[in-house]
Amino acid sequence: MAEHHTDDTVQTDTSSKKRRKEPKLEHKLLGNLWWFKLSVSVTATLLAFSLTLFSNEMSKTKAKKRTARNIALVTLSNIDEVVNNLDIVTTYYDDFRDMYSKIKASAPDYNAVPDSLCSVFVAYLEGWDVFAINKSPELTFCTTFELWDYLEDIPLIRRIGNCYAYENAFLDLYRRDMGIIYQLSADAGMDKILDTRQKMKAIMEYVPFQNYMQRSEAISYNYHLIIDRIVELNKENKQNMSVSDEDLKKLVAPKRWATTPVENYIFVAGPDR
Repeated sequence: MAEHHTDDTVQTDTSSKKRRKEPKLEHKLLGNLWWFKLSVSVTATLLAFSLTLFSNEMSKTKAKKRTARNIALVTLSNIDEVVNNLDIVTTYYDDFRDMYSKIKASAPDYNAVPDSLCSVFVAYLEGWDVFAINKSPELTFCTTFELWDYLEDIPLIRRIGNCYAYENAFLDLYRRDMGIIYQLSADAGMDKILDTRQKMKAIMEYVPFQNYMQRSEAISYNYHLIIDRIVELNKENKQNMSVSDEDLKKLVAPKRWATTPVENYIFVAGPDR
């Protein structure tokens, strides 16, 4: 009986040990499953977050590229407007030279010069309007860093910069010549004479003015040369951006003339119209 009792005791102890181990195995499996689900959830969240950030960055990059392109297009349309403005003042300068040649042919008494031609010539010398040139597109071009970072066309940016450099060179020459003409008119005493024909004779007979007009053909040539260079550069710009003149015309602002200061506008003396 004692031996049988001992065996039962051993069997009971062994069964108890087995039963105590089973909950530990189940707990371990559940724990591993919990960590696995948590890892998958965290990984999925991080992946979704990364994809969202990547998508947002891509959207921002595309938006900045569109902004850079739009700024470039507006700039090209402004360069066309610049060419038109420079053409206007060059045409008036050429008309002035033509008037001078016609009047000179009537020297020395100038009596054959029609009153209308005499009046227009004197008005050109004395009557100057203020020619307003919008510099905002140029300033935007020079200060917008998206153009450098997102336009991805350094030669295009360089050509646009050259277009404005040529424009500024033209305006410097033009202002210099207008200053010379104004000073020569004053030195010839035109401001002290009331009669229009006598004013014309005074300036026509003034030797420094004659000397200046002998150089006027070369001056006009330089004006046209600068304009042609801007047109050539901007034509290449349009080809690079695959944009037509018709598309750009939709972006061109109306011509503006002003006699009072306006922000980002410069004012140049021009023939009175």
